[in-house]
Amino acid sequence: MARLYNTCEFIGNISIPKDKNKFHEVISNGKGWEGHKLNFGIKESNTNSVYLEVFGGYSTDKENKVYSFSKGGNGEKGIKVEVPWDDRMKPGTIDMIADFKKVVVDLTTDFKLKEEVNKLRFEMRKLEFKEEGMTEADKEKYAELKSQAEEKSPDRKEFIHDYDVVNYLSSVLEDYKAYKFKINGNIEVNEHKGRFFRKFKPQTIEIVDNEERNKLFSIMDIFFTKDSLDEADFKKEKKIYINGYIISYDSKAKKDAFFPQQFLIDAQKIDFENEKHVGRLNVLKKQFVQKGKGVYHLPWEVNIYRGAEKAEFTYKDLTSEQKEAVHFELNKVEDFAPKGGAFGENIEENRLKKPLLKTFNKANDFTTGALETDYDAEDLEYITTADESYKDVAKKEEPKEEKSTEKEKVDVDLEDLFG
Repeated sequence: MARLYNTCEFIGNISIPKDKNKFHEVISNGKGWEGHKLNFGIKESNTNSVYLEVFGGYSTDKENKVYSFSKGGNGEKGIKVEVPWDDRMKPGTIDMIADFKKVVVDLTTDFKLKEEVNKLRFEMRKLEFKEEGMTEADKEKYAELKSQAEEKSPDRKEFIHDYDVVNYLSSVLEDYKAYKFKINGNIEVNEHKGRFFRKFKPQTIEIVDNEERNKLFSIMDIFFTKDSLDEADFKKEKKIYINGYIISYDSKAKKDAFFPQQFLIDAQKIDFENEKHVGRLNVLKKQFVQKGKGVYHLPWEVNIYRGAEKAEFTYKDLTSEQKEAVHFELNKVEDFAPKGGAFGENIEENRLKKPLLKTFNKANDFTTGALETDYDAEDLEYITTADESYKDVAKKEEPKEEKSTEKEKVDVDLEDLFG
């Protein structure tokens, strides 16, 4: 089975911790190693946001190298490379590294100019990926296009080591808080003392037009069994839970591993008298209905929700004095509602939007739904590295959407029905 990677795409305004030490944290292990961690948030709304992390470090008393992958060209594939630490910011070095191993930060605010640059870069890529390789004339054309693109986009930077990303963003990000950002990256999970933590690691960070619709969106390859579907709370909560798993690189075990992740189909907006609403619900639900005892997987579009949902403010939320004022018609219940609305407990949910019923590659054709894997149910269990029975499965943690409590029909756009 060819692995599919879990990715994210976030659009919204950024938030930076007021405590600068929490924004850019410097960590030393006391043995000559210094780490730099950058934390900042991106908001889909005032009640839904996530935090992103960039982390990079270096040794203060040993030789440092950047381990990366070269860009393919002239019909040849890229290879693993070791870059001397002092060469990592040189234009020639950055240019030779494959795009998927770089972090790009584009703080260009002139979108017309940005479009021109994107066209130039598209022409560059066409030359780079010519199957027969670039001719001398192509190389001259490429150099000309690259020069034009760099001249037109001085606020676009490329990095091959996260340490440099941290230092650059910590020095400039505060100046761009008024702008809307789009951030694409990867989802990573790790385990610590029996708890699992998910991280969103940026790969491209760019400023976009304010008209862009906010979202906290991801694509996750979900692994599950026939017992993963849980409808126990559907009647009360209108939510169907899926106890699934995703694959992520386990940095402690130095290999891929399965990590548990709970997902849900949120049916709170559904009008159960609307045939299309109910039909969509059934389409989502049936993807997890399997008869076999094996492990299945299917990629999904997932909306990330992290914050506190708005709750209905009712008579029972009043103090005894307020209830008395309402009883004698001095006030109405809504007179005492908190400004901006009442909020429930903080929650973190992965809301399934739709399955990706398409072909990714020869080994991952989901046009007919979920695929059965070669894994067994016990392979999904995460075993810490302290346990010698750890298996190599690669081979075999902040504000939410309005919740309606009325029983009348809900008029919801189909595209926004779930998540």
